[in-house]
Amino acid sequence: MKLLRSVTILLVLAGWGQAATFYCDPAKGGADGDGSAERPWGTIEQVLAAKLIQLCDAEGKAANPNAPVRSGDTVLLRSGWHGAIWIARGFNTSFVTIAAAPGASARVGWVEIGEGSRWRIRGLTVSPSLAPAPLERVPRNLVSLGERGGEESHSLVVEDCFIYTSLDTARWSAEDWIDKAASGIWLGRHGKGHAARNNFVMNVRFGINLCAPGCVAEGNVVSHFSADAIRATRDGQAVEYNVIKDILVGDADGDKNHDDGIQVFLFNVGTGTVRDVVLRGNLIIAREDETVKFPATVQGIGCFDGPLVNFTVEKNVVCVNHYHGISLYDAQGCTIRDNVCFTRWGGKLRPWIMLGSKKKQAAGNTVRDNFAHSYSFTADRQVTAENNAEVTGQVFAARFNELADLIEQKYGRTHPVANLPRVKRD
Repeated sequence: MKLLRSVTILLVLAGWGQAATFYCDPAKGGADGDGSAERPWGTIEQVLAAKLIQLCDAEGKAANPNAPVRSGDTVLLRSGWHGAIWIARGFNTSFVTIAAAPGASARVGWVEIGEGSRWRIRGLTVSPSLAPAPLERVPRNLVSLGERGGEESHSLVVEDCFIYTSLDTARWSAEDWIDKAASGIWLGRHGKGHAARNNFVMNVRFGINLCAPGCVAEGNVVSHFSADAIRATRDGQAVEYNVIKDILVGDADGDKNHDDGIQVFLFNVGTGTVRDVVLRGNLIIAREDETVKFPATVQGIGCFDGPLVNFTVEKNVVCVNHYHGISLYDAQGCTIRDNVCFTRWGGKLRPWIMLGSKKKQAAGNTVRDNFAHSYSFTADRQVTAENNAEVTGQVFAARFNELADLIEQKYGRTHPVANLPRVKRD
């Protein structure tokens, strides 16, 4: 009997530790709800304002210990406008997920988590243009994770979201693309190991900025951007299987930013040593849509301000209208392998693969099995260069389709929230 009673007590305690699911419904919920499916709360902004999600400091002490939503729980957002998601600080022992309910179109103006750990934002449409009235504040970055506080932050994740300034840019001027367009996702600058996964980022200035060590950007689409699509700026970051397409505005339009599909430099310094970065399987297309206003040139993968130590750059397909297809400056012990650089616009701007130098520190790199219009390795007298060939249209078309197939197998042919194709096929 005592054994049975002990087992019963353990089962009850285990039940208390199970993750719970709560609901927000802008149309049918309200402050008198309990967060259940039958009696949902209102918007996620109201839930946060009412302190219904437990927020702990880095030592685990909760500012609101009686809050019903705790580490490991999920808050599902039903269709409608949910305001903004602003969390100053919150450290969780297991992931708290704020996500669109299955089949729902949950909309917010912006997302910001200053510092914390184990937050997951999933499946939302993020745009200030959807607000029923103009928002009092629109941050420069529509999703910002880990920009405040100390170095304790980690594992802040945004995934499966559709993020854009506005869908209607038909009347935008070149100045609007420079000054009016918000930027997409900012990971960092504090902490480590944040992630942007399978988001569709559209009509923005900068696409995705990785600003803390160990951050990951994988499976995203950055479409119609006016500056850099993805920036990797700290050690141990990975940029993999993203689609980058349609650069807009350039020097001729008054934009002095030197646009890159993927750019690498040391955060907040501009030049200095960056280590152990992986750039793999990215598809970069200067212009998928030939009818866009303000077409411009874009560099493919530009890493100009090293030293760059132990980089892996492999299996990328780059189709740009600039000399710099893949360029690594002051690279040391880096590998550039199995990439394709091609242009389909003719003219003199034919992308190369280059080992360059500003500090005369390039040494000991390996470049093999690539296709490009030309190569330059003179900066590295110790380079191992093998089986690099001139690219052809046939090689580019085959490798383009092969990589597009792989990305679609991993993340889907159509983005689940944007309902837009990742890439158009000729």
